Amino acid sequence: MKTKVIVPTMAAALTDHYLEQHGYEVITADDPSEEEILKLAPDAAGVMMISQPLSNAIYDQMPNLKVLARRGVGYDNIDVDFAAQKGVWVTNTPGANARAVAEAALMDILVLARQIPQTRVKTRQDGWVAAHELLGHEVGDATVGIVGFGHVGQLLAKMLTGLGARVLIYDRHPRTTDEGTFVDWDDLFRQSNYVSLHLAAVPDTIHSVGAHEFGLMPDGAGLVNLARGSIVDEPALIAALRDDTLGGAALDVFEQEPLPADNPLWTLPNVMVTPHIGANTLEANRTMSLTAARMIDEVLTGKQPEYAVNAPVLG
Repeated sequence: MKTKVIVPTMAAALTDHYLEQHGYEVITADDPSEEEILKLAPDAAGVMMISQPLSNAIYDQMPNLKVLARRGVGYDNIDVDFAAQKGVWVTNTPGANARAVAEAALMDILVLARQIPQTRVKTRQDGWVAAHELLGHEVGDATVGIVGFGHVGQLLAKMLTGLGARVLIYDRHPRTTDEGTFVDWDDLFRQSNYVSLHLAAVPDTIHSVGAHEFGLMPDGAGLVNLARGSIVDEPALIAALRDDTLGGAALDVFEQEPLPADNPLWTLPNVMVTPHIGANTLEANRTMSLTAARMIDEVLTGKQPEYAVNAPVLG
């Protein structure tokens, strides 16, 4: 009998059915939810995850489960320490979507610099010629702060340096780089015309960007967030955008996703909202899917997975 694994439908296709070719019984679902996983195959040994959260109750209902492979970088939708106690590996795909997210961050910075959200509103309300009154800025003359200097932050710094921007960097572990200057937290917000967030969502970073940081930023400054919505104090962000403490924001992630229809961020004229698509390129999805598939195979063939994010207690 073949070992069962549950894989997102798109991932199976993008990997040319890697796991099926390696002898597994592959069961597909668009974005496997806990309810769907338990309905499709509670006896599965591996699950490839996209974004759905999994509760700690799932382990007792899946006696054969050995690995949860996150198709992406963040794993805040699962309690990895509890999974380890249950003998289940959790893996991710570091760097697999870095270029896609860095390019999206650069796009968002350019969108804010050229005041595209405001221009769209002005054009609709006052006409084509009236919108010409809004003058944008050139990123090459700006200071851009990058918060978090992992794979994405490093690529973004290279792109911005190529445009001539002055790049400031905050990271808990400063190091030497030719792509920018490391500064402390407050100095980065105080000096940056645009700040791009690239932090993991952990207890120390939840709501770490709020009214204090917005108050430090220069007039007309913009915020870009393609990391996790919980990093930003959303009510404080909305207040800063409404009273022009901030000039604008480009947001791809939110505390509640999908973003509720009544959230003020939809209607603020200086905000661009995208639906968590920072990594949504063919290339990134193929790489993430193949790496996650390889992590499943490594665990189920008795190897230690290359990209483990926990250390299971194995009996």
